[in-house]
Amino acid sequence: MSINWERAELAPDKAQKIEGRVLLDLRAKINELERELLKLKEDFKKTREELKETQNKLTGREKSLVKISEKFSSAKKNLDNVSENKLNTDIELTRIKPKLEELESNLKEANSTITKLESELKFTSEKNSEMEQSIKFKDKQIENNKEDLVNRKKEIDKLNENIKMNQMETEEFIKKINSLESKLNEAESSPKILESIRDLMVHKGFITDREIEKILSEFE
Repeated sequence: MSINWERAELAPDKAQKIEGRVLLDLRAKINELERELLKLKEDFKKTREELKETQNKLTGREKSLVKISEKFSSAKKNLDNVSENKLNTDIELTRIKPKLEELESNLKEANSTITKLESELKFTSEKNSEMEQSIKFKDKQIENNKEDLVNRKKEIDKLNENIKMNQMETEEFIKKINSLESKLNEAESSPKILESIRDLMVHKGFITDREIEKILSEFE
């Protein structure tokens, strides 16, 4: 016999005859309901924890959103500053643009001058190289002629020595002439003595003391 639920509702205190199978089914359903209830409780607990975690995340995200908003405001302010600085920079660039163009023109002129100077430097270097070759050639000639210069110096030294000897002989000859003139002054009364001395000087070009003494002795 199954459970009469209407009768139970009308007379809950009255007993009913119930088969054991029905009770077993009822217990099984109750157990299943209890398991489902336990599962629902666990799911509810888990859902509540997830909800709490979600709320915490939302709270964190709200804080992050506030920070992001603050950063956005700061970034916007920085962007405004950058825009203002860019405007000032554009104004400054417009002001100095003529100077930049002038500097570019001067730079081109300087580059042209540098190119010209480099060309002149190259030409000068080539000339210097030619001069160095010429100097080397002349140095070689000087080296080759050094021996001739030494020999010529020896010849010059020899000539100087001969000149000194001739100077000494000339000085000696002058002394003899002076002595002769002195003696001739003493012998002005003897024209023949003077004539003999002159003849000897004309023929020989010089006269010795012995020859003078000999002439004087002839007219004593």
